[in-house]
Amino acid sequence: MSLADQWPAATAKKVEVELAAAAAQLSALDARIEHYKVAQGGYGALTGSPGSEVFSLEAKLGPAHRRPGYTMWALFQVFDPRQPNLALVRFLERRDRDGLPEEDLRRPVYSVSLDRRLCREFIPVCNRALGRLDPLGRGRSQHVDCYPGHVTFGNLIQTPVLAAGLFRRFRADGQAAIMITDFTEPLAVPAVRLVKALVTRRDAHLIPRTSTPSAARVLLRGPDGGILQLGSMSTAVDQGIATARRYLGDGQPGYEARKAKGQRAI
Repeated sequence: MSLADQWPAATAKKVEVELAAAAAQLSALDARIEHYKVAQGGYGALTGSPGSEVFSLEAKLGPAHRRPGYTMWALFQVFDPRQPNLALVRFLERRDRDGLPEEDLRRPVYSVSLDRRLCREFIPVCNRALGRLDPLGRGRSQHVDCYPGHVTFGNLIQTPVLAAGLFRRFRADGQAAIMITDFTEPLAVPAVRLVKALVTRRDAHLIPRTSTPSAARVLLRGPDGGILQLGSMSTAVDQGIATARRYLGDGQPGYEARKAKGQRAI
């Protein structure tokens, strides 16, 4: 990674300050901040750089559903110095004894308690975390969420209720849109799509998993202190990031004018 690819010191400091504030709000979830650098891989496929420097907010949502020795984690990773108000959110299970992540696409499992903590505690903090880092000073940020795994049967009743809450408040929290990718749970998706149609017809994107793997990699601390690169995402994530960039104004002339007129920007 060349020096030109790394974050400017002032911007990096601002990201660390904002994520530290978010971690403090999530202290009940044992949230922490990590800083990763890799010379190759990571989010390079999304930024056009050979390597990555990533600031990561990581929180424990609770014990994995019916899987002793594993914990479900939520990651909020800021990866592009050109857009410090853009992030990727990823949910996964990690083995407690060494922190190794589970890459089985059937995991994690979103139980009633885990999904409630995710939607009512973690995501609202993510919504507000990066608004002050908007390079254009509009107070806008955007995260793209990767949802592998499936929900429990008991959680199917709660899922549309939680989705309705997210769809109602994302704009007030500073998000231009909702971006849900790789979400293919056959029982939950129809319910979420129905809620979307009833609550917000605009600016809510449910992008199903594609058959093509994404070249982007989430970064994690390994058991030996090194950095792990976790794939298992599809190009639905790439599509989500590209759409998020347009919402943030990257390469979309006339965005503010269309928003002022109430027209759909995407």
